Amino acid sequence: MKEVSVHRDPTVVGFHKSILNEAGIDCFIRNEHSSASLGAGGFGLVQSPIFDPALCIADDSRYDEAVALLRSATAPDLETRAEWPCPKCGESVPGNFSIC
Repeated sequence: MKEVSVHRDPTVVGFHKSILNEAGIDCFIRNEHSSASLGAGGFGLVQSPIFDPALCIADDSRYDEAVALLRSATAPDLETRAEWPCPKCGESVPGNFSIC
């Protein structure tokens, strides 16, 4: 069992788990339920990384493959588009928006 992803936000770890599941890599989330109850992250009572959800793979031999998949899936999109003026309101709209 090796840890491949840790994040305070359980939705990020869940997204990573879905990527590995799609690739057929057996994995599970450690602290999946205790992160919310013991860490009390929603209330901000205890801020400790020991309560953060951690994605682990069962087959250590697939560690490099899992890390590469997660790295390629979360790499930032290098394409940047220029801002554009909205024809209706005239406001400047960020390039990654398709509508105003």
